[in-house]
Amino acid sequence: MNTQCEELGSTRCLPVYYEQLVLHPQEWMRKILNFLEIAWDDSVLHHEEHINKPGGVSLSKVERSSDQVIKPVNLDALTRWVGQIPKDVVEDMANIAPMLATLGYDPYGNPPNYGQADALVANNTKRIQKEQSKWENKAEAVRSYSKNRKADNT
Repeated sequence: MNTQCEELGSTRCLPVYYEQLVLHPQEWMRKILNFLEIAWDDSVLHHEEHINKPGGVSLSKVERSSDQVIKPVNLDALTRWVGQIPKDVVEDMANIAPMLATLGYDPYGNPPNYGQADALVANNTKRIQKEQSKWENKAEAVRSYSKNRKADNT
């Protein structure tokens, strides 16, 4: 995909690094919307406010990431994988996954250093961690809403 994007050129393909999108959502959403020739709207920074609302975002009850999507952009998922990969694999990561270096990642960075998050994201993360039970309840409410909606449509 990286080669195809390079072949298409910068006017037809915009590489977006997930980690940078999470760390700097306003900067990257502005780039993406500009690339797509879509006007800026602050609501793109607050997707969680549009979950299961008319004209908003509908979530799947079976999608595992739905619990994350209901939350504002935060850092929790960025390094959740750290410690999940066997040590021998991490030690040989440069050979196993050479594309990491091609894309600018340190194949031996475990945990990785993606950089500093914008204040918005850092504050979101602190708020989510502080109000963990609130977000767990909200996740359950979203799952229940999705189940009920599916039952109503059958």
